[in-house]
Amino acid sequence: MEYDFRSIEKQWQGVWSKKKSYEVEESGGKPKFYALDMFPYPSGAGLHVGHPLGYIASDVIARYKRHCGFNVLHPMGFDSFGLPAEQYAIATGQHPAITTETNITRYREQMKQIGFAFDWSREIRTSEPSYYRWTQWIFGKLFESWYDVEAGRAKPLSELEEAFSNNGNYSITASCDDEWWKGLDMSLFPHFGEHFAGTFTATDWNSMSKQARNAILMQFRLAYLANSEVNWCPELGTVLANDEVKDGLSERGGHPVEKKTMRQWMMRITAYADRLISGLEEVNWTDSIKEAQRNWVGRSEGASVRFSGAGSASDCVVDVFTTRPDTLYGVSFMVLAPEHKLVTNFTSDVNKAAVEEYVLTASRKSERERQGEKEISGIALGGSVIHPLTGREIPVYIAEYVLAGYGTGAIMAVPAGDERDWKFAQHFSIEIPDIFEGYDTNTEVCSNDTAQLKNSGSLDGLAKKLSVPAALDLLEKDGFGERRINYRLRDAVFSRQRYWGEPFPIYYENDIPQLIEEETVTLPTVDAYLPTTDGEPPLARAKREDWPVFKGDRMETNTMPGWAGSSWYFLRYMDPNNNKEFCAREKSDYWGQVDLYVGGAEHTTGHLLYSRFWTKFLCDLDLISFDEPFKTMINQGMILGRSSFVYRIQGTEKFVTFEKRKDFKTQRLHVDIALVDNDKLDLEGFRKWRVEFANAEFVLGEDDTYTCGHEVEKMSKSKYNVQTPDELVEKYGADTLRCYE
Repeated sequence: MEYDFRSIEKQWQGVWSKKKSYEVEESGGKPKFYALDMFPYPSGAGLHVGHPLGYIASDVIARYKRHCGFNVLHPMGFDSFGLPAEQYAIATGQHPAITTETNITRYREQMKQIGFAFDWSREIRTSEPSYYRWTQWIFGKLFESWYDVEAGRAKPLSELEEAFSNNGNYSITASCDDEWWKGLDMSLFPHFGEHFAGTFTATDWNSMSKQARNAILMQFRLAYLANSEVNWCPELGTVLANDEVKDGLSERGGHPVEKKTMRQWMMRITAYADRLISGLEEVNWTDSIKEAQRNWVGRSEGASVRFSGAGSASDCVVDVFTTRPDTLYGVSFMVLAPEHKLVTNFTSDVNKAAVEEYVLTASRKSERERQGEKEISGIALGGSVIHPLTGREIPVYIAEYVLAGYGTGAIMAVPAGDERDWKFAQHFSIEIPDIFEGYDTNTEVCSNDTAQLKNSGSLDGLAKKLSVPAALDLLEKDGFGERRINYRLRDAVFSRQRYWGEPFPIYYENDIPQLIEEETVTLPTVDAYLPTTDGEPPLARAKREDWPVFKGDRMETNTMPGWAGSSWYFLRYMDPNNNKEFCAREKSDYWGQVDLYVGGAEHTTGHLLYSRFWTKFLCDLDLISFDEPFKTMINQGMILGRSSFVYRIQGTEKFVTFEKRKDFKTQRLHVDIALVDNDKLDLEGFRKWRVEFANAEFVLGEDDTYTCGHEVEKMSKSKYNVQTPDELVEKYGADTLRCYE
């Protein structure tokens, strides 16, 4: 007798739905177990076969725990703000909410067809106003908070204002930028004078204008405004996300992309750097996940060293962070990031044109591209700095491998002890001081921590263990530097020049940002989903009457990033229908930490850091009782897919076939595998696929066909290489898919 899986699966899925078998309430009589999957973005492609891999694992454990007598919470929802829906809206004019609703309906049907034991009564969507009103509320709490370093936690900003009013900032240890006062508009502080170094009295504070006070408070808020760089495409007149930029060109149209400074919202995640490391001792995660978190935070102990400029740059000081201050005698040149603020100060008239061209070229590359670049490049500025110990002048270069966002954006190059510096010195014929015993540094780099120093003054004969503390003492004694802890982690940009994202609950009055606390700011209607012609975000197209809530002179027109809603969604599942608070305390106290969190390894840095940051912040304000969100974390592995590629000739709308691609300068782009058969591209289908390819031309092969390139990589909607589970379920049944996935 043949097993009729279709009728059997349909019957039992109907029983589960009717009896609400997987809906759960808080119960004092059973131990709780909270199993959670990373919720998906509902793309038009639907679920692909990679999604169920993690869902099946958590589903098995959730069912097992339920049979063991646990009260199991196993919810599902949708991370429904996202770029693809907005891109579709730009192409068709259809509101992203319509596309998103259609996609969610399909996702839910697919999940139910596979038979997951989700509690669908708790479904959440990050793009629903009933959800993002609380994302806005959490942003407001961050905006109205500062981080007390001495107390080791966040506090209400009102406490900082009271301290300033009573005692100035003499006794305040707050998390902020080094030399925070340099970010102020000093025209607001005429009584401070040009030598103001960041200290003010209660009298100073109480006599300041509202605008001046706000400017100072902005330097301490956990959510604050600052200038930050974005990917700007002049030809398209828009800001692009990193994944929309390939090889310094826009994916759409292949136009040059450059860095542009814009005023943006930031999150002061750096205030939590040490706690993000120490908290890893409290969770049951794999060593690889913990190591990824530690590396992203990147805590380093070392020294800040000051190099004074020489000649025409004698009024400049370049600060450098190093973990090996003991190798200072081995410094023979300095390298600045192309974006460093002092580049022009050290650039000679002779080198000016070449330097400007190099800076422009570097600005068109992402940080990842620059770090991955194997070819040595750089340019001498023509200026020099004075070595703090020897008094010698050493040349200053710029190179793309030095990043403005890491450390100070400048490095002291020690070619004898660093391979990249050594190759740079060899390439540009720069002196390589010999400072390690037993090594010919003209032919090799010393990477041995036990090697003794030579030609290093009072440090001669010492190895790293003793030479580093001795060098720190020497620097501090002579006033050329001091001990410092540095972090790779940088404050997170929290603004996006997009339409389909959470609007900020912010309006401006006399250019001072004000918080909207009592109302939910929903998205206004706009005539198009593109930025304005002068580069303002799409929300800037909205008129006053288009905004459901409008206050002050103008509304904030940026939207929040995709990670805003996903940084706290695990809390909302506990109390999804509460319209009075983000999560009732008795609910979060009952469910507590997520006991099992399952998701992809690609999220082991960004998403985990942001959600841990927000959890610690909410705990600091005593809004929840735990400061780590996920007790146990598992990566489910990766499903691979075969990707296909087309090759666009740069600066054109022509696409060259694979076998002729080396005859042109091309940009490689992913193409939907549904348009490819045996590596041959459906040309008309490709033209219809995306609006920017409507006028595509092709350089074909000898057989008058277009051959695509291919590569096996992670299955992902962004790579257009997904295959859905629908066909497998239809042919073999859900249980078979679950067993063999």
